[in-house]
Amino acid sequence: MRVETALARLGWAHLFSGQTLEASTIMTYPSGAMLCTNGNPIESLFVVLSGRVKIYTLSEEGKLRLLRLKMAPTLIGDIEYASGRNVLHTVETVGPVTCLRIPFDVLRTHNRTIEFTEHLLRGVSEKLFIEANASSNHLMSTLEERLAGYLVSLSESGNELFQDEMSQLKRKEVAEWLGTSYRHLNRTLQAFADEGLVEKTRTQVTILDATRLKERANGMLYE
Repeated sequence: MRVETALARLGWAHLFSGQTLEASTIMTYPSGAMLCTNGNPIESLFVVLSGRVKIYTLSEEGKLRLLRLKMAPTLIGDIEYASGRNVLHTVETVGPVTCLRIPFDVLRTHNRTIEFTEHLLRGVSEKLFIEANASSNHLMSTLEERLAGYLVSLSESGNELFQDEMSQLKRKEVAEWLGTSYRHLNRTLQAFADEGLVEKTRTQVTILDATRLKERANGMLYE
């Protein structure tokens, strides 16, 4: 993948200088790779050029909580770059993900442009707003709404990735992200199946009525 072509396709070609791109690296990560983990230092900005990532955090009780699923293009590490702090949220790849990895010191030396700074500030502000809104919605929403929103958001990743995330092996993780137990998650999936929203087997989940499922999410989408 040519970096310049990928950035032009995303409309981000004007954000990075030639010197920055020369000092950067294209990286392709497999599904399940951790781009950064909560509380740890990070030294590079990840420009996600293709693929999808899931972003989650730890609750005050020490439990994982899903915040959102993000498709390319997006920046990972922008909040930490701007604040100088350790990683705020864990970011994990969902399927293969290709990123442009830019060391922070390269950005500070070669990329202090108005265009990049404005883009960075808009992105950080939007993320903080979405996070505050998502935290409030998560506390007030039901499990049915959270699960419906997760299924709808995840379905846009493609069937293969959808089935991988909703496999029996992964459902325990999904239950923790959504703030429930594995047993309660399966009961809610079965209730969706009884209503004709999904088809559920021991190993797979298939969405049968995406429109009604989105209505059940009641705006609780992870995007």
